Amino acid sequence: MSRNMTTVQQRSSIRFGSAKFEVGETEESLVDLGAMRGITFEESWDELQVKSDNAGVIVAGITNHGAKISGELMEINLKTLATIRGGIDKYDEIPADQETGKKAARKLLTGGASTFQPRIARITNYNEAGEEFRITIFKANAATGLNITFPEADGEDPAMTPIEMTGTPDTNKAVGEQLFEIWDEQGVIPTP
Repeated sequence: MSRNMTTVQQRSSIRFGSAKFEVGETEESLVDLGAMRGITFEESWDELQVKSDNAGVIVAGITNHGAKISGELMEINLKTLATIRGGIDKYDEIPADQETGKKAARKLLTGGASTFQPRIARITNYNEAGEEFRITIFKANAATGLNITFPEADGEDPAMTPIEMTGTPDTNKAVGEQLFEIWDEQGVIPTP
């Protein structure tokens, strides 16, 4: 026989569904990455403790505060990849040539550049009422290189590549507001 130990405290704070993953140079220029699997947000830090010999822990805190948003990208769009990768690539669009019958193409070149331009990374979940639950990392970089895995010839899954954006504090922002923001329209309890 099962016994409930509690009841739902706030139903609107239970999240359903996946999320939209966006990356851009600014919040106004965010690009929707499209179809994905396994979108995840994770915060991390190293615990810091200053201990004394005779009075226990004097200071407790954190260092290396970070965050990441990751997932498996199903839409392998070269222009989007160049945006995600923060300026380490050269992206070009090749027009079609009617005379030679050559099709239009996109090209991504990489190698030699080693400094990322930080990006903003955001995931947004919408409920049935269209209300947002979103997480925005203010200063993120691509944490891994491309890894495009092609399935077997008769497989039903598409080729995918894992994407991981790792955030560090943006020191141009006020202390306490430098790493990420969680915005929640879904969990608000309406006032009577």
